[in-house]
Amino acid sequence: MKDQEQKPKNKKLLTYYLILGACILIIAAVAVAVTLSLTLGGNDMTLDGDDTDQTIDGDDDDTDDGNDDTDDDDDVEDTGSATAFVMPVTDVDAVNSYGFYHNTTLDKYYLHTGIDFAGEAGDEVYAALGGTVESITTDPVLMGTTVTIAHSDGLTTTYTFVDAVEGLEVGDAVERGDVIATIAEAMGQEYKDGAHLHFEVFLNGESVDPETYLDISEK
Repeated sequence: MKDQEQKPKNKKLLTYYLILGACILIIAAVAVAVTLSLTLGGNDMTLDGDDTDQTIDGDDDDTDDGNDDTDDDDDVEDTGSATAFVMPVTDVDAVNSYGFYHNTTLDKYYLHTGIDFAGEAGDEVYAALGGTVESITTDPVLMGTTVTIAHSDGLTTTYTFVDAVEGLEVGDAVERGDVIATIAEAMGQEYKDGAHLHFEVFLNGESVDPETYLDISEK
């Protein structure tokens, strides 16, 4: 009899515990939901405020960056002007370009490492870029006189089949456009091409097409 009476009591206690546990879970769930709602709501407000600030700051930063970009562009333009060539002759008549060609004087094909500008003996030759006279050499058989000018940024220019102007010496500083020589009489390994300036450009000791620096198409 005692065991039978104990079982209902145990069932009642178990029911009470289950109800109490359920209530505790419900209260905890409500508390968590309220806490999350308040937390997320506060963060949204903060984020909205931050977004507004960031948008305004972003505009200011963009404006500043625009000014910085303008300054950078100016710097690039200045650098470009420092390496902008002028034509080495007044009357631009390019008769032989950079590349393989047939040399009528030697009757052979080879790489022509420059541009030939036709002219008359005595026509002035100008420094394409400011620099320092590196050498003045004369080969009376093949190349005549060659004036070599060293520039900044690893650039070098050479002017061949010319007569150097009187007083020009190795080590002299020349400005862009200065008269450094005159075209000589036709001679040497290209004499059948007539009087002309043979103009070459080197970058870090390597021959490059002068048209990289000279806009002959507009002349």
